[in-house]
Amino acid sequence: MFSQISERYLHITRYILTIGWLVLIISLFYDPISANLTETNMMFGPSVANTCFEFQGECQPLTTYPIGARIFWGMVVPSSILILLIFGHEAWRRICPLSFFSQIPRALGLQKKRVIRENSWLHRNYLYLQFGLLFLGLNIRLLLVNSDRFLLGVFLLLTIGSAITVGFLYGGKTWCNYFCPMAPVQMIYSEPSSLLTSVAHTAPPKTITQSMCRTVDSSGKEKSACVACKSSCIDIDAEHSYWENINRPDRQLLYYAYIGLAIGFFTYFGFYSGNWQFLSSGVWNETNQLKTLLAPGFYLGGSTIPIPKLIAVPLTLVFFSGITYALGLWAEKHYRRYRKRIRKPLTPEQLHHHTFSVATFIAFNCLFFLGVRPSLGWLPGIMPNVISWIAIAASSLWLAKAWQRSAQKYARERDGHLLRRQLKKLPLNLSDYLKGRSLEELNPDELYTLATVMPNFANQYRLQMYSGVLCEALEQKNVSIASSFREFQGLRHKLKINDSEHHTILEKLLQEHSQSISQAQASFDDTTVLRSPNARSGDEPTTIYFRKSSK
Repeated sequence: MFSQISERYLHITRYILTIGWLVLIISLFYDPISANLTETNMMFGPSVANTCFEFQGECQPLTTYPIGARIFWGMVVPSSILILLIFGHEAWRRICPLSFFSQIPRALGLQKKRVIRENSWLHRNYLYLQFGLLFLGLNIRLLLVNSDRFLLGVFLLLTIGSAITVGFLYGGKTWCNYFCPMAPVQMIYSEPSSLLTSVAHTAPPKTITQSMCRTVDSSGKEKSACVACKSSCIDIDAEHSYWENINRPDRQLLYYAYIGLAIGFFTYFGFYSGNWQFLSSGVWNETNQLKTLLAPGFYLGGSTIPIPKLIAVPLTLVFFSGITYALGLWAEKHYRRYRKRIRKPLTPEQLHHHTFSVATFIAFNCLFFLGVRPSLGWLPGIMPNVISWIAIAASSLWLAKAWQRSAQKYARERDGHLLRRQLKKLPLNLSDYLKGRSLEELNPDELYTLATVMPNFANQYRLQMYSGVLCEALEQKNVSIASSFREFQGLRHKLKINDSEHHTILEKLLQEHSQSISQAQASFDDTTVLRSPNARSGDEPTTIYFRKSSK
C-alpha cells in the first residue's frame, strides 16, 4: 500500500513529522502555554478543583504541568505501534523522523559506504543489541525521562545524534536495521505482514518494494538507493526476512520476553505508587525524577519496601520478561507435543510462527489495555471505548491473517510468480492446456503441474525456466547466491532439476549477468560461486564462495 506512494509526497510527510517532533522537543525545554490545558475542566485537567492523586499512601496535589512528555509517551509512541500493526513497517520506516535523521548524511553526500558484513559480530548479534537497547531505554524512561521534561528533551536529542552518527558512518539504513531500539518492536508488530502491507515477493521485476531505500533522479523518476546493508532485509521483503530468521534463538527471546517488558513496565507504576490509577493521573506530574532514584522503589501492602528505585525498576523488568520468556518456551514445547499427539506435527518454522503470532497478539493487547487505555480519559464520551474496540478488532484481524501464513505458502507464491513470468516468455501456445483460463488465474500448484506435464517441456525448457527464475530472484535481492540452493529446493524438485544442474546454471548466470547480479548482491560475502570438480549431487558444502573485498 504505502510502497506505491510517491517518494516526493513521503518527503513532505517526513518533513512535517520531523518539524513537529522538533517543536515537541523544544517545548520540553520551554513551554509557557500547554500547562493551561491541564487546569480544572480543561482537556487534560481534572473535572474537580483541588484534586490530588494517591502516591505511596499520601494524597499529592495535582498541579498544572506542560504536556510535552504526555503527548510523546501517551500519543506519539502508541500511534506508531498501531501504524505498524495496521500499515506495516513500510509505512512507518518511510515516515519515521529518526529514520529521516539517519539519512541526512546521505542527502548531504557525506555518508560512508561501509556496510555490516554477514560474518561480523554485529550481524550475528544485532537483535540482542537492539533488545538490550530497548530494555535500557525502558529503564531510562521509568527512572529519568517519563515525566521529567528537561531530561526527556536531552534524551531525545542524544538519540537523534546517535542516528545521525550511524547514518554518517554506515551506508543504507544501518541505524534502522542494526541499532534502533524500536526495530525489535517493528519486527514484532509488522512481521510476517501487517493488515494492509503490500506484498513484495509477487511484485513485478525491478520493483521498489515496501520501504526499500529509494531516491528521485533529475528526471523525477524514483530509483532504488539500496546499498544492501543487510541480507534478507525487512525493507525489501518483510515476510522473507521473517521466515529466513524465524528459527534463530534471538527471535524466541524477542517475542516471549517482550510481553514481560510490556507487562512489567506498566505494572511498575502501580508497584511504585501503590495506586493502580497512577498512570492516568499523577504520573505526568512527577517533574524531578533524578531526586527519586534512591527513594523507595516499591510500595506494596500499604508500606514502602526499602529497595531503591534505581534497583527496583530493572529488577521488575527482568523479573517479568524472564517469566514470560520461560512461559513462552514452555508453551512452545507443549504445543509441539500437542500437535504430535493429534498427528498434525508442524515444522519448526510453523511452530514458531504460531507461538510468535499469539505472543504478538498478547503483547499488543497488554500494551493497549495496561498502558494506552488508562490514559484516554481526556477523550469525550464513548471515544475511549470506540478506540478500544478498534484495537481489539485490529489485533484480532491481524492474528487471523498471520495464522494462515507459512514458509511453504510464501515459497509457493514466490516461486509460482517467478514461474508464471518464465512461462510467458516461452514460445509455446498454452491455450490448449489452460482451457480458457489465463496464466494469471493459475495458482502456484497449477503452474508447477503445467510446467511438468506439457509434452517435451521437461527436456526442452525446464533448465531455461529455472535459469530465468534464479536470475530474477538474484537481481531482485529476493535471495542471496548462497541461499538460492536452499530457497529453490522445492522448485528444483518440481522441475526435476538436480543439484549439479543448479550449480552449473548459477555459474553461467554469474558469467553472463555478472554486473547486474554483483550489484544486487553487493552486501553478501558470496559474490562468486564455483563447484569443485569432485562435487556430488546434493553435496552443498562443495560449493566454493569467494568473498568480495570491502571497499
